Amino acid sequence: MAVSESAIGTAPVASLRDPQHRVQVIGLVIVITVVAVEAMAVATIMPTVVRELHGLRYYSWGFTAYLLTDVVGMVDAGRRCDRHGPTQSLLGGLGLFAAGLVTASAAPDMGVFLAGRALQGLGGGAMIVAAYVVVARTFPDALHPKVFAALSAAWVVPSLVGPAAAGLVTSAFGWRWVFAGIAPLAVGGAALLIPVLRRIPANRQPETGAPSGIGRGILLAGGLGLVQVAAETVNWWSIPLLVAGLALGAPQLRALLPRGALRLARGLPAVIAMRGILTCAFFGAESYLPLTLTRVHHASPRTVGIPLTVAALGWSLGSWWQGRGTRRRVTLIRAGFAAVLVGIALLIVIASPSVNLWLAVPIWSIAGLGMGIAMPTISVSTLDLSPAESQGINSAALQISDMVGSIVGIAAVGALVTGLGLDRIRTAVTIGDAMLAAVALVGVLAAARWVRPGSPAPATAPDLPQ
Repeated sequence: MAVSESAIGTAPVASLRDPQHRVQVIGLVIVITVVAVEAMAVATIMPTVVRELHGLRYYSWGFTAYLLTDVVGMVDAGRRCDRHGPTQSLLGGLGLFAAGLVTASAAPDMGVFLAGRALQGLGGGAMIVAAYVVVARTFPDALHPKVFAALSAAWVVPSLVGPAAAGLVTSAFGWRWVFAGIAPLAVGGAALLIPVLRRIPANRQPETGAPSGIGRGILLAGGLGLVQVAAETVNWWSIPLLVAGLALGAPQLRALLPRGALRLARGLPAVIAMRGILTCAFFGAESYLPLTLTRVHHASPRTVGIPLTVAALGWSLGSWWQGRGTRRRVTLIRAGFAAVLVGIALLIVIASPSVNLWLAVPIWSIAGLGMGIAMPTISVSTLDLSPAESQGINSAALQISDMVGSIVGIAAVGALVTGLGLDRIRTAVTIGDAMLAAVALVGVLAAARWVRPGSPAPATAPDLPQ
């Protein structure tokens, strides 16, 4: 259903505490909490993992192995949810996620560890898309901002205790116990969600005989993987690998996103494309913040997680604020991008060893606040602009944009770190943060493309794979 800016805030707002919504909220919060605990822990302990497994050159792959398979899981889940409802993808995703955690915890080398991360990605992609479909099918439109605010609030406890706990567990028992400790949460979440999912209508779509689209997801992941390899090697093979990756992945990305997304066409295409711009800027900078604090400021695993914790709290605060529904969507998106821009630009000073490392805490909290404002606003806009029969595939497109942006941002900074070497990490991070700040500026300027002037934004579905 397409909506205009003028229609926002006019419908009566129900409460998430109503009995018909309470169970669904609890189930969704469990899913997001599992993902949040894992994400906060991995960002904190990755420097320790790569040191003990002798895989420093694969540092960024600890993140991108998850993201690449995440894309495949998203594409598959988008179609499954539209045809059969979210139950298969949500429970199956939780199972794969738990299997990946166990694999990573037992990894004897970096290859097995990355395989575990890949399993986590497959499960995580399916879980997130299914969760969006649950929101679309069980809550009225007026409650969507509040639902996404509640989901962001699910990051609060993991943000408060996750990084610090991961650092403490790593220091006392080893990083393997961090992954092993998260696995039971995923299994428990699957068990608790079963009664919730039985209440959700399947809204089955007829089988059309069209391919599932998972092939495009695999090809897109392969293309992104080649781009990542090119960024990690930085030698005479890099340019051919980069060209091959773009040639393989770009057509798939164009087909899996709404028509016109790559040129920021107004309406749903621009909304989904802006999600990728946002994650490219934020996660590209955040992924190398712990490494910067470790290498430049000699911070301990316990210390490097604190800026991430405070940023996640800012994220939750920003999400709560946008959930109040007192601002126009385009204003919220622009404000979110602006805060991320300021946070990344200020982060450049952390690359200097003469600067107190604790300055990273208030700086990165600004960026976290911006993510809290922009991310849920973009999610709400996507659901509002999606007809019922395309909620799954549009949610998948949003998450694909999200992951592709993250991979591009991480790979770009990774190429700088690899090319210049760890002895020049200060220069690499400074250049990388400057580039990512420019990416965030694009988002500020593109925010007005949320809707066509004077008319509702079209509910445009992605091109279906042929």
